[in-house]
Amino acid sequence: MEKSKINANYLAFLICLMILVLVGSYIGYTSYLSSEDFRQNPLQTLPPTSILPTPVRLVSPAVPVGTPQDPGSPCNLSAAGSRTLVPVDTSVPIQDPMPGIRHSFGENDSGKTIVLGTGDVIEINLGWAAGLPFRWIVSVSGCGLELVNGGNYVEGVGFWNTTGHYRARYRAVSPGTSVINGKLVLNPDEAGDLLFNLTVIVK
Repeated sequence: MEKSKINANYLAFLICLMILVLVGSYIGYTSYLSSEDFRQNPLQTLPPTSILPTPVRLVSPAVPVGTPQDPGSPCNLSAAGSRTLVPVDTSVPIQDPMPGIRHSFGENDSGKTIVLGTGDVIEINLGWAAGLPFRWIVSVSGCGLELVNGGNYVEGVGFWNTTGHYRARYRAVSPGTSVINGKLVLNPDEAGDLLFNLTVIVK
């Protein structure tokens, strides 16, 4: 009888400990989201990151989409530098479809090279686990592109049954070459294990 009472007390202690760990995780998670609410489509305001010359996770070699262009581009990639673009049109919420998208790309398209005409709009869609405090940091080097809109949104209900999305739409505005670099990280200074890389040539 005494032994079963000790076992019951030990089991109750373990259950209480597990509940405390879960509550602590939830409080930490909600505190992180309160500083950066992904559901309200925050804009990228983080400092630019340096260009990643060789992405770790290349899904395919450079595969041109469209017609090739003379490599003598009016834009010099190294001179333009890497920067975080500011959205020029936020009238369409980032979670809603946008008309006029010519190409849509995801993580599986990392490493590709595409060719666009002036005025073409492309979209990138990158996923992350909403239950974890990771996020996509995306910068652009070179010239020829403007960011129409971009940000994060979450789909699903509850703590674990949600999916996070980073979406950005870019418009080709002038001849040149741009490189879009993304990394999934806990903080902007990390190198990131999951990378996204897309080279865009505007005719």
